[in-house]
Amino acid sequence: MPYVGRGLERGNYLKLDNIESGFNGITTAFNLTSGGSAFYPGSSYSLLVSLGGIIQEPEIGFTINNSTLTFAAAPVGSDDCFIVALGQSLGIGVPSAGTVGSSELAADSVGDRELKNEITYTGILTASGANLTGITTTLTSAVGVQSGTTTIGVGVTTLKFVGSGNTFQYVSATDTVEISISSGAGGTWTAGGNNLGIHTTKLVGIATGTEPAGTATSEGALQTHGHVSIIDGALVTEQDIGQSLTIPTGKNGLLIGPVTVGAGVTIDVHTNSTLVVV
Repeated sequence: MPYVGRGLERGNYLKLDNIESGFNGITTAFNLTSGGSAFYPGSSYSLLVSLGGIIQEPEIGFTINNSTLTFAAAPVGSDDCFIVALGQSLGIGVPSAGTVGSSELAADSVGDRELKNEITYTGILTASGANLTGITTTLTSAVGVQSGTTTIGVGVTTLKFVGSGNTFQYVSATDTVEISISSGAGGTWTAGGNNLGIHTTKLVGIATGTEPAGTATSEGALQTHGHVSIIDGALVTEQDIGQSLTIPTGKNGLLIGPVTVGAGVTIDVHTNSTLVVV
């Protein structure tokens, strides 16, 4: 039909199939078609509907439900009618799987409801701040840490090395942590093939006072240099003295002779002290 104004240069405008054959003064709902196929306008505001020479107001004079148009009042057989679609709705479609990334999502658009109940994460999880809140985890120990027979790897976040001289370093080539624990005053102990099962080349000291074990002034100390043993109740000692010997004031000493004092070795017995050679 003729119109006043600029020409229709854009849009998918089309006149729908005539529905006047169904006007009987009773029926109000009519199926919309275009070329015999169902037409879905999407909204009443996308249609221009003229009934009996009067333009009908969307949602007042008529409504749309899918491809069905329903008039507010049933048209009679003498009413003429035409319907023009002012543009078809366009579907944006559904993105293909794996095509939506983080850059396509709006900030803060994903909340608790959009997340799955369980998230599997492999790698290093880094967080800023003191805590990760709202996260419940079930962890399987990746580091074999045991105390006695109890595995304590799960839930452990800190390994504390007590004392001085303890060091550790991460070796990226083997993905391991090397831990070096200071041996302390006792020196280096190793399992040996001797009768005791433990031997050392270091001075052995057991101190009960404030003086370091292994010094002549240490109280309650058991210390050895050279070979000293007790076999079946017999005290067995070396015959050669290869290290200078001091008997401090207030102490007494015992040697089982005969003994040979090595070159450059001295035996110093302080005043009021006694050294007995048996």
